[in-house]
Parts: sequence; C-alpha cells; structure tokens
Amino acid sequence: MTIAEGDVPVRGGRPRDPACDAAILRAALDVFAEAGYAGVSIEGVAARAGVGKATIYRRYANKAQLMADAVRCGVYVDDHLPDTGNLRADLMAMMQPLVDRMRSEDGKLLTAFAIERFRDAELAEEFDRAVIGHKRDHLRHLVRAAIQRGDLPADADVDLIAEAAPAYIWHHALYGLPIADNLLERILDLVLP
Repeated sequence: MTIAEGDVPVRGGRPRDPACDAAILRAALDVFAEAGYAGVSIEGVAARAGVGKATIYRRYANKAQLMADAVRCGVYVDDHLPDTGNLRADLMAMMQPLVDRMRSEDGKLLTAFAIERFRDAELAEEFDRAVIGHKRDHLRHLVRAAIQRGDLPADADVDLIAEAAPAYIWHHALYGLPIADNLLERILDLVLP
C-alpha cells in the first residue's frame, strides 16, 4: 500500500490538548521561578500542571528540553529573523524584542535562566540548540551579507559584530545596569561604522 500524494497518514491515539501543553509550560515556569532549575522536577511540574509524568515525557525527553521550551514559549523568545538588506535595521528588529523582554517582568526570569545555563551544561546545550542557535547563525549571515554588499569593510570581524548587541544587552541585564530606551541604538552606533 502506498500513500497517495497529498494524503497524510493519521497518527493513532488522541490528539494533544493545547490546554495541557500550556498548563505544563506555565507550571514549569512557576516551579522554576520558585525553586530555580535545581528545584524543577518532572514530578513537580506534573503535579503543578495536574497531569501525569508520562504526559510530560511524551512531549519532552528530559528537564532541560522542558525548561528550554517553557522559556521559549512562556516568555515568547521566538525567532524573528529579518533579512531586508539593511544590517542596522535587521539588527534592530532582531534585538529589540530582547531589550523589551529584559525591561519587562520577564527580565528577571530570563536573567535567572541565563545564570542557570552557566551552572548546567545540559540546559545550556538544549537552549542553545532550540533557541539561540538559529539567531546566532542568522546574525552571522546578516553580517557576512553586509560585508559582501560593501556595507562593512572586507576585514570586518563577523563574530564580534554578530555577538556585540546580544552580549551588551545581556551584560546590562546580568549586572543590573539600566536598559535605557536608547541602549540598542548606542550599541549599534558603537559596533557599526
């Protein structure tokens, strides 16, 4: 038997309940906010969400995957990867959501999460794979394209330029420095000619 073009095989079992997914992610963030990463357990999140452990394990292989997804979805750390041909505008569009999040109530949670990533290699690896990696690759792509267009010198340091804006923003957040309205513009004035 072959599947005709356009036919999609039907998966057995009940479809996942989006309300259950949301409850799991909210519970994970709540437990993390109360007890830090070390205090998060699949059992504790399941109890808080009102689901069984198996429900969580069907979605996530481990605690690191659960927490990376909880932060990505719960704090809306989604990929916005513009590529308009204007490096400054693209960097502004990519980095402004991070600035906005760090200035909101979510900033405390994101800062705590960043610190936990330094402490747990599995969490750092999962978050880098699931969230940061796409952005990091895209930032480098934007800088390389700007060099090819002649907007930046041929010998411009791709890695340094690509990492500068997120590094400065995170530096301000981690050290409790003010994240002023014009922080991103100041960073880009410094980094871009």
